[in-house]
Amino acid sequence: MTQNEIDFICKNNSFIKELISQDPVKLLFKHGKDEGKKLLIGQIASRQRIKKKLPSWYDNYNLIFLPGLSLEQSSSEDTATLKAKLISGKHLLDITGGLGVDSYFLSHNFEQTTYVEQNPELFKVASHNLSSLSKRIRTVCDDGLDILKSSDADVVYIDPYRRDSSNQKMVSLADCEPNVLDIQPLLTQRKRITYIKASPMLSIHSTLEELQDVSEVWIISNRNECKEVIFKLQENQDSAVKVRTFNLGLGETEEFEFELSPNVKTDISFSEPLTYLYEPNASILKSGGQDFLAKKLALNKLHPNSNFFTSSEKVDDFQGKSFEIIEVLTPFHPSLKKGRFNVISRNFPKKANEIEKKLKLLSHKEDYLLATKTIGEKHIFIKAKLL
Repeated sequence: MTQNEIDFICKNNSFIKELISQDPVKLLFKHGKDEGKKLLIGQIASRQRIKKKLPSWYDNYNLIFLPGLSLEQSSSEDTATLKAKLISGKHLLDITGGLGVDSYFLSHNFEQTTYVEQNPELFKVASHNLSSLSKRIRTVCDDGLDILKSSDADVVYIDPYRRDSSNQKMVSLADCEPNVLDIQPLLTQRKRITYIKASPMLSIHSTLEELQDVSEVWIISNRNECKEVIFKLQENQDSAVKVRTFNLGLGETEEFEFELSPNVKTDISFSEPLTYLYEPNASILKSGGQDFLAKKLALNKLHPNSNFFTSSEKVDDFQGKSFEIIEVLTPFHPSLKKGRFNVISRNFPKKANEIEKKLKLLSHKEDYLLATKTIGEKHIFIKAKLL
């Protein structure tokens, strides 16, 4: 996007405001021969895509957007706001600035923030947006690693680009750009702290074997969907790694933490289903910390591989879904046919959608059918009500 195009969009944002709720495809059919309006319609389409992800940016018509990956990989407003509560210092250096979402929200807790982006087109757009939002963010169009080598920043933030030359999604840190595994000494020199944002699909345990000086791992979910994994690096970090899980909800955040250490054991009890059943939230399951949570709450586990927990007395404020067990049945019991249930399948041969199809089930807000295996190696269906 050229500077002239940026200026044109800013001067004609009344067109965007007026038609923001319209279908971009229909608008292109009507105005597609007008190159100026075509550019503005592209802004309408991009703005519609970020409405839920970045609501305050959606409402700010001084901002402009590039279509494509810069929107896809950027943090949401909810996750960026959470990280802004957890990350602070004097000088923040974001060496993979992208759209600038993290740079902007994290800048609130820093005296100085430097945003770096090497893609000239993306840089122009982000630089325009950041200057509209804050006068305290310095923007640089350059290779972030070159800036890092000479920077005095005490906090570094990296969100490696997760697409290869064929535009395929990458997960492993070694396959992303920059490859942080190749520059590890640089990340913690001068006693700086570095935060690396990674794909939610990344294997945490495998990454901890490759990445040095990790002091903390954060797993961030939004409404029980895992969105980000963050690695916090500090110089000469030899102690146990602290794992912190967050599940953002409507007005509240579920938080849980535990330590990963060879000396820490999670011996827990097993039993058949009792009165109540529990499924930990997505962040806890991603972290592998479900047994730590169960031990803390004195819950029994149904099976080593099921990740369902049970108790005779109700546990309040459980971090995940809590159910009251109505009935335990054999799989595909005739009484379930054409019923109304939400289905969860864990450690069961059939997936949830396969169970729904076979039993011809319709969804329900509170009634659940849980397919799993017990400690006695017996497959069961559990009818339960969401609490």
